[in-house]
Amino acid sequence: MKEPARKVACPRELIGSKVLILTSSGGGGLLQGANAKEQEIKESDPHAVVVQKDILKEWFGSFFGLSFAGLWNRAQRMGDVWALKLIVHVCHPLFDCVFWPFLFIGAMRTLFKEDPDRIIDTQPLATSAILFALKIFNRKRKKQLYVEKVLVDFPTDKATHYFRSIKNLSADRRHLIRVVTIQPLLENGETGEEFWRRNCRLSEESIIYEEPYVRTSFRKRRGKPRSDSVMVRYKSRQELELMEKIYRRGQIEAEIKEQEIWFKISPEDTLITVLLGSQPTGSATFNYAKRFLEAVREKSLSKTHLFLFHSERTTLLSQLAGWIEKIKPYPSHFSLIPFSFQKDDAVASLFHRSDLTCTRSGGQTAMELLSVSTGAMWIHSETKGGELSDEQLLKGIPGWEAATAVYLQKVRNAKLVTPERVGDLWEELWNRYTDSELVPSSPAIG
Repeated sequence: MKEPARKVACPRELIGSKVLILTSSGGGGLLQGANAKEQEIKESDPHAVVVQKDILKEWFGSFFGLSFAGLWNRAQRMGDVWALKLIVHVCHPLFDCVFWPFLFIGAMRTLFKEDPDRIIDTQPLATSAILFALKIFNRKRKKQLYVEKVLVDFPTDKATHYFRSIKNLSADRRHLIRVVTIQPLLENGETGEEFWRRNCRLSEESIIYEEPYVRTSFRKRRGKPRSDSVMVRYKSRQELELMEKIYRRGQIEAEIKEQEIWFKISPEDTLITVLLGSQPTGSATFNYAKRFLEAVREKSLSKTHLFLFHSERTTLLSQLAGWIEKIKPYPSHFSLIPFSFQKDDAVASLFHRSDLTCTRSGGQTAMELLSVSTGAMWIHSETKGGELSDEQLLKGIPGWEAATAVYLQKVRNAKLVTPERVGDLWEELWNRYTDSELVPSSPAIG
């Protein structure tokens, strides 16, 4: 790596300025990245005016915009890796080409209406159209703005959904973009300049290196001692009743407050978080609950609490309640705590306290894990089967996320997992700590 990541402070002349943030509804990471940048701006300049625009909703209308986003989210929920790859490699460039005039008009209207002093873009769509509109805007308003294109995925050769549109830019538009990212994981002997020339036809002077850009709640937990409690929110009385029915089978202590449940986690307890993205595959999530219960029943060093994210659009919560009621005898040292969509403070608390996380390898999730997690990391793959090589497992992860998974393997020894592999990996963790001469206060850290 050429140099340590550097944080770019808000320029003095932009204090109290207007910042336009472009994002998109297709995937939770794009919206989370936009929120992280807005929080960062507000912290450095409380007087800044920040305007977020969801280009699918704002430029296409709620119906069509959400329909486009729904294609992506539906594929995520179904665990359809083939469809996700089709959207990225075929539909995305086709979308930019077919709807270029519409995207250009949307960008023009937004720029002249908002008249920003700074532009941040956290999504991969419409790069060419946005920059062409910016070129005209700069000339008319006599400004010299550029777009800060924030990569919410890791900078690897597989991040083609961002890089393709940048690489194809004409010379008169390429100077209007700055790529904001973390340091790339370079091949042996490769330089940052070579990486960016090859992938984007940009010099490293057009790259702004930052620390992982995460939301405020994650930044606040960096380096802090682990808490003895975690909190999740519930949205209705019905959700609360089902959650209680499930977690009360175990021995976890819970305090119910208005729209919140606080769970006491002793230092020697093991906490596991399973969060398969903003649009999790319901069947995989259910199977993880089953497999972890079986694994913990066989081998456990302490009380184990499994926090499991479910989408409110599914009937998974009811299915979990019905399933767990039939388990007899129930392992009292195991608690299952399902939770639906949470604000970043709750997710940050879970990631920070977790001894083990099982997630997808989306860029934003990976950055937030690297920011606060000290526990073991497992990366979910949609590949079916038990005895699988890493190469086979990576085929069950979309290419750009697969590259992030490899990144996490190299820097944090992350493991690739399917529900069928939980037992083997859990035993590997269990043996690792029972064979150790040191007895950790929490069995899965490291």
